[in-house]
Amino acid sequence: MIGDQWRRRAAWWIAPPAIFALNFAMAARLFRVEYLANMAFIDGQFAAMARHVAAYPGDLLWWPQWSCGLPWPNIYMPLLYMTMGFASLVTGHSPALLYHQITAAAFCLGPVFVYLMALVMSRKPVQSFLAAAAYSVFSPCASIPVIRADLHSLWNLRRMQVLAFYGEGPHTAALALVPLAILFLYLALTRRKFAWRLLAGTLMAATVTTNSYGAVILAAGVTALAVTQAAGSFRRSLAAILGISALAYGWISPLLPPSVLAAIRMNSPTIEGDYHFTGRSLAGVLILAAGFALLWLASRRASPFLRFLLLFAWLLTGVVALGWLARAYVVPQPQRYQIAMDMSLCLLAVFGGAAMLRRVSPRALPWAAAVLSLALAAQSIHSVRYSRSQIRELNITNTTVYRLARWMDSNMHGARVMVGGAYSLYFNGFTDTPQVHGGNDPTLPNFTLRDATFAIYSGMNAGTHDGENAVLWLKALGAHAVSVPGPGSQEFYKPFVNPRKFDGLLPVLWREGDDTVYGVPARSDSLAHVMQPDDLVGHIPISGLDLAEVRRFVAALDSPSFPAAPWRWTSQHSAEIRAELSPGQVVSTQVTWRPGWNATVGGVSQPVSKDGLGFLVVRPECQGPCTIEVSFDGGAEWRITCLLSLAVMLLALGLAVREVRRPR
Repeated sequence: MIGDQWRRRAAWWIAPPAIFALNFAMAARLFRVEYLANMAFIDGQFAAMARHVAAYPGDLLWWPQWSCGLPWPNIYMPLLYMTMGFASLVTGHSPALLYHQITAAAFCLGPVFVYLMALVMSRKPVQSFLAAAAYSVFSPCASIPVIRADLHSLWNLRRMQVLAFYGEGPHTAALALVPLAILFLYLALTRRKFAWRLLAGTLMAATVTTNSYGAVILAAGVTALAVTQAAGSFRRSLAAILGISALAYGWISPLLPPSVLAAIRMNSPTIEGDYHFTGRSLAGVLILAAGFALLWLASRRASPFLRFLLLFAWLLTGVVALGWLARAYVVPQPQRYQIAMDMSLCLLAVFGGAAMLRRVSPRALPWAAAVLSLALAAQSIHSVRYSRSQIRELNITNTTVYRLARWMDSNMHGARVMVGGAYSLYFNGFTDTPQVHGGNDPTLPNFTLRDATFAIYSGMNAGTHDGENAVLWLKALGAHAVSVPGPGSQEFYKPFVNPRKFDGLLPVLWREGDDTVYGVPARSDSLAHVMQPDDLVGHIPISGLDLAEVRRFVAALDSPSFPAAPWRWTSQHSAEIRAELSPGQVVSTQVTWRPGWNATVGGVSQPVSKDGLGFLVVRPECQGPCTIEVSFDGGAEWRITCLLSLAVMLLALGLAVREVRRPR
């Protein structure tokens, strides 16, 4: 009896803190770091978003800083940066510091949640502990040559490299939530109490709103759980999973509306490579499906948890291996699922190895556990040393991007600029100066902006017209300056194939080392311009070289024959335009059109539309001096999703009240 009590206490009160302590030893420095030395990735983006949340907590409909303006749901999955922003507002701490503290906490808690999931679902505390410890310090994905080459060793920890070097904080946070979401979904299916279903839906929603890759990993886990769930019929379990998932999505739909899902579907196949669904992709899907079915049939005598692990690991490992080794892209960017593969393989190795040893020689189990424990101890020492070597702090005020942002803040007076490469990721952490680009490409609703940015950077097939074409695009997109990092710049990516293309074409406004800011001359720094309807870009350019209508549009922007139309922001989602209009003229803006933009003159609604560049156009029905008020209210989609979310919350409240009142 005393032995059973001690084992229970050890399982619940000793093992979780021990796993946390191991991971804290690796990530401790990250809790004190504001900016990491490697500035090529998205840490700065999250600091910028959180800074804006803290500054405008009640005005989160429109984001004017990136990509010629975006609805808030199109910036990024919102949970992480919203948490950072409101935490910064309450505590006064730097958003950049909070980013690393929150993601470091997720790094430490992820293996703890893996342990809890395995413990509850398997009821095997020793194996659960060893599996979580193995996930903490080993990287099975390093067995793939290209990953091992990037890690420089089979023994270095990919999970830490992904967080501290590549800046994948959102991915780390989402992956920490996945085992917890699976655990509560398992409890919802096996115990069928409302509280477990509510927690399962909440954690599934939290995972999805943290990172889109986390949503795919969760989907793989839910699929494996659905087909291996032994309690009750398959149909009943499937109905419960679908119901919980649908209600969870309904709850978060204002933050992740269908339009954002459509943007992700449009952009993801061309982010960081060509991941379009091809014949190879179809073959990969068939291989995954066939292997999944065969493993499900072959493992029928195994425990439900072991079957779950086998199928979960098959899906994640298959996605990564097919992508890396066969270029069969079942999902876009399959390399992003490496550390999820590590989690599944560490669990499968420990539980699967124990099951095989139990059949062959049960007496060997303690010896195998002892050998694995010694290996874990040795690897833990190496992983702590490696992790500490990866966490290197940077004084941001000594960087060019910080001085560039401060110069822009003082000299551009709020006019839009284009900031080249990785500098754009950090830029709005220090200034409200808006950028042409700078955001998260997968959720970008206007693909023309991606074409234009590519044309400006690459000059592909432009020949001697490279600089001239780039200037046309900069003018069309409302940029009044462009920051160009040269070959000797601190900037990581060096995106301009020909960084000297603007020499002699544009005036130099600022230069530091091999970083140059060129001015883009314009008749007005306003985002609104009066012109004739025929001057608008009528068709979506088929590429960055399709410039006939763009050239005509830019000529209208520069023409002194049209009156000025000053644009003044009255909030983050509304503005005032003043113009002297003649009959038939329109007001073209260089602000992204989305459903939800409205225009009024004297309180009377005015027609709005979008042009071929994806910009908002107002067709005011007034002449002479006109004051046009434009505002973004989110449109019908925002209102419908808010009502849906409210309905889900009211339903959950009603079910909770019924559960409390139900006789025991």
